[in-house]
Amino acid sequence: MILTQTINTTYVPHPEGIYAAVCVDLIDLGMETSTYEGVTKTQPKLRLVFETNEGEPRHIGKKFTASMHQKAKLTEFLGKWRGRPVAMGEQVDLSKLMGANCTLVISHSQSQDGTRTYAGIDAISKPTKKLVPSGKYDPVAVRAKIDEWAAKDGKAPLPVAQAYAAPAPAPAPVVPVKRAAAPKAAPVDDVDPEVGF
Repeated sequence: MILTQTINTTYVPHPEGIYAAVCVDLIDLGMETSTYEGVTKTQPKLRLVFETNEGEPRHIGKKFTASMHQKAKLTEFLGKWRGRPVAMGEQVDLSKLMGANCTLVISHSQSQDGTRTYAGIDAISKPTKKLVPSGKYDPVAVRAKIDEWAAKDGKAPLPVAQAYAAPAPAPAPVVPVKRAAAPKAAPVDDVDPEVGF
């Protein structure tokens, strides 16, 4: 029997560059087991998905261990996103990331055998441009695809959980002709109003 390796030619990586983006999904990937430098760990994982729109909506995601430990990659990522570090003991409501804007630096890397190019998020920072989700991202289809890949690897399907897809944009507020001066708002747990968390 002779088998020939094939390549999925339909996959086109996100272009490299600096992009305005909006977070459109938070996926609970459940518990995953991995081995690094001979140490095997089972940890909760999550994936953040972003949409860019330079002519047409494109999507790119990044996987993290679901941990807010001071040395965790997620903690560092969120701090850079909003422009200030996550303080010790601070709680971050990850559902508030949906619809939050940012700036992403995206670069390409090659698979070990050199046959495939992957796009990855290298860095994140505060937004320089406001984007609204296009509505073309389908969180149900993405979760079905992840379950399909997990089944091929003999892994359990995703946990049944709330889909955190970004909400539709809010309607424009009605502004009255005359209004009194608004009182100064009290700070809300150091939330960055520009970023949203």
